Amino acid sequence: MRRGNSLTLCITGCTDGIGLAAAKRFAAAGHRVIVHGRSASRISDACAAIVQSTGVEPVGFVEADFTDLDAVCSMGRELAGRFPELDLLVNNAAVYMPTRTLVPEGYETTFCVNYLAPVLLTSVVRPVLIANGGSVLNVSSMDHHSAVFDLGNMQGQRSYSGYEAYARSKLFNIMFTIDSASGDGAVRFIRSNSLDPGVIATKLLHAGWALAGDDVSVGGDDVFDTVMQIARNDYNGEYFENARPTTCSSVARDPVARQELRELTGEMLRRFQI
Repeated sequence: MRRGNSLTLCITGCTDGIGLAAAKRFAAAGHRVIVHGRSASRISDACAAIVQSTGVEPVGFVEADFTDLDAVCSMGRELAGRFPELDLLVNNAAVYMPTRTLVPEGYETTFCVNYLAPVLLTSVVRPVLIANGGSVLNVSSMDHHSAVFDLGNMQGQRSYSGYEAYARSKLFNIMFTIDSASGDGAVRFIRSNSLDPGVIATKLLHAGWALAGDDVSVGGDDVFDTVMQIARNDYNGEYFENARPTTCSSVARDPVARQELRELTGEMLRRFQI
């Protein structure tokens, strides 16, 4: 359970970039941070960096490669079992793939890491978050505005570009957020919001854009400030830019498109019985 005003939170993909910057900001503010990374060495380095920056030890860590859905499911069960006081899940882990590649299970990598994995993880830890009055924050992007919703090309199987795959995944993040916040369809209600953290100098940005971007600390601050805004105002189902709710794309708000995405996702994750 929440300890006073202190949150217990897990930030996925927080071994570098925005995730690590956000983890440092939350730890410095007295919150209990659970580190996630895809390898033990990256997790160890991130924990050391948080301690060096803030003097505060993370309360724990979990390991999973988001290209492996079985590992993601196991991570969720570990989170729920070891940290029953979990208040907040920040789905931050993401990739940008210039060329189309598939994960071992056959899904396109961007689709799996940026969308399927956080949906599965959220579904596994949802009962703990609900019990604690907790919430989910999905890191999206303003690039979702340019995404086209096309059931025949959801994973770039007909035509692929790294940018379009990334933008689609960020659109799907917001669609999942809206469904979770409203309890639409088979998605059980949980307070959920999404945000665009800005143009930040991460490895992901440099993989896809010839832009300098702001320091990662700016993105970390934006995640922190958005969480505080949500807590103060009890926001639910909102999309944030610059820590303020704003309008997401009309596609994300289309109930028919969201139902189609839900049904497709449900089939893909059916074997996990979530």
